[in-house]
Amino acid sequence: AVRNSLFLVEQDLPPDAPQHEFLQLAQNELARIARIIARMRDFYKPTHSEFQTTDLNALIHETLYLSATYLEHAGIHAVTELDPALPPIVASADQLRQVLLNLVLNACDAMPDGGTLTVRSAVVGSEALVEIADTGVGIPPEVQERLFEPFFTTKASGTGLGLSVSYHIVAQHGGTLQIESQPGTGTVCRVRLPLKYEPRQDAELAGYAAPRIGS
Repeated sequence: AVRNSLFLVEQDLPPDAPQHEFLQLAQNELARIARIIARMRDFYKPTHSEFQTTDLNALIHETLYLSATYLEHAGIHAVTELDPALPPIVASADQLRQVLLNLVLNACDAMPDGGTLTVRSAVVGSEALVEIADTGVGIPPEVQERLFEPFFTTKASGTGLGLSVSYHIVAQHGGTLQIESQPGTGTVCRVRLPLKYEPRQDAELAGYAAPRIGS
C-alpha cells in the first residue's frame, strides 16, 4: 500500500520535479524492506514437506565449495574433520545449507587477515553435532549478548538477520545453535540436531526468545 501510494504521488508530479529523486529513494528502500521480509518469511517457515533424508557431511562439503573463492581471496585455510559414520538426518537441506553458509561467511568476516576455518561433524549421544571454528578476532562480550537479536548487526552492510534466522531454522529442526567466543582467540559455533526428527509445532516457536550465548 505504501509503495502504491508513492507511485500515485509520483504520477501527479511534473517530469522535472525535484521530488522524483526522493520518491525514488523511498521506493528503493521499500523494495529493500520487502526483500528482507520475504527472506524472513521463507527462512522462518520451512514446510514439513521440505524435510527429507539429508547427509550433513555432504551439506558441509557443498557449503565449503560455495565458499571456496571467498576463502581463497581472504587467505583462509579450510580444514574438515568429518565423522564418516555420521548417519543421515531428516531435515530441510536448503534451510540447513543456508545456516551453514551463514556461519562460514561470518567466520570468514572474523578473519580479515586470514586464518584457519575448521569444520567438524560428530555423533554426540542422540544428536548430530556440527562445529564451525575460526581463528579470528573473537566477539566482544557486549556484542555476544545480542548476537541472536533480529536486526542487530555490527556490519556496515548487514541486515542483522543471519544469526537470528539461523537460530530459528535450527530450532524448527528440534536442535540448538550455540556460540562461544573469546576476543582475540576465535569463535566456535555449534549446531546440534536430533538424529531422530520430531516436528515442532508453530505454537512452540511462536514466542521463542533467543538465548544468551552458550546457554
